[in-house]
Amino acid sequence: MRKLSAENRYAIYASLLLICVIIPALPYIKGRLGSMPLALSLYWCVLTGIIFFILPRLYIIHKGDKDLTGYGISGGIIFIAIQFVPAVFMKKLASSPYDISVLGILFNMITVLPQIAAREMIRQYSFAAAYKTCKYKRAVIVIITVIFCLTEINFGGLTAAKSTKDIFIYGVQTIFPIITKNVLVSLLVFYGGVLPGVIYLSIIQIFQRCFPVLPELPWLLEGSIGIAFPIIYSMFVVDHVFSRDRYESKDRKADIKGLVSLLFATLFVWFCVGVFPVYPKAILTGSMEPLIMPGDMVLIKKIDKEEEINALSEGEIICFKRDDITIVHRIEKVLQDKAGNISFQTKGDNNNAVDERKVEPNDVRGIVIKVIPKVGLPGLLLRVQNKIPEGVVDK
Repeated sequence: MRKLSAENRYAIYASLLLICVIIPALPYIKGRLGSMPLALSLYWCVLTGIIFFILPRLYIIHKGDKDLTGYGISGGIIFIAIQFVPAVFMKKLASSPYDISVLGILFNMITVLPQIAAREMIRQYSFAAAYKTCKYKRAVIVIITVIFCLTEINFGGLTAAKSTKDIFIYGVQTIFPIITKNVLVSLLVFYGGVLPGVIYLSIIQIFQRCFPVLPELPWLLEGSIGIAFPIIYSMFVVDHVFSRDRYESKDRKADIKGLVSLLFATLFVWFCVGVFPVYPKAILTGSMEPLIMPGDMVLIKKIDKEEEINALSEGEIICFKRDDITIVHRIEKVLQDKAGNISFQTKGDNNNAVDERKVEPNDVRGIVIKVIPKVGLPGLLLRVQNKIPEGVVDK
């Protein structure tokens, strides 16, 4: 019987390991193992032991870069900050659903860290096998990354979607963030080895399972962060790697440029979600024409102090909440009851009548200070097929 070459054995080992990643993700097995988290954790520990002690060592030697370990640490911390800081300012924090007692935290670590370690070791081993044995190395690496994405997606949630809107929300909030996260982790593992990918994912998971309060952001914001950050950080990682190859790692201009770009991108996200005193909103209707047209962007200055609300006068344009929607209309009249409590009668410039309900001080979010034409058109295009109440802005 013909003996298998080393390259063929590597390919077989990598294929078997990928099958071991796929098996726990199969719906039936996933449902059964969901009630046995310790058994699943033991399964990942066994796989880690097999890779570490039994299988022949396999690395992409010339691609290793210990500097990427630091990028795994900083990436995890920055991702948490981008989510947490807006949640604090927007008051969108919720109690952790996990047990955060000492034993609970220990249990969380036992159930999540072995999985992360085993999956990333398998990812690295599969990449190395592809790099050593395959003709079309990059294509195979992409396929491996797709497999890792598919094992994380809950297709039950996708099939449970009842409308196109539900599918869109599930895609933005869940599927696309999984894809971009796996692209980033694949880059970290391919260029830096197992450790950067494990550290990046572990920091995020440890925070989510050990911190007493967690961000509870609107789905669009949560999805945008989950999609945008891995893409931006992936470009930063690639830029660092190729800068190192050209300049032998001593020229840090590219790193500084990448960090500055990432900082500005983070600040821009925070600006858009309302972390700063002034924040933008896209107008989706024509109730304030001709001053504010559909697709225009308005800059809103936050108002949260009582004296600022009492200083509002007729003719000023305010942003206020009405149930679950946000509206930008002009103050038609300042109302005051016998006890001295004020409220506001509002009206859209293009509407024939004043708004039926008066605006209470607690409803006011801010005052419009600037109109920027047409910048909000993307938000208008996304909502064009839905019925939009008059005066609503893009949330």
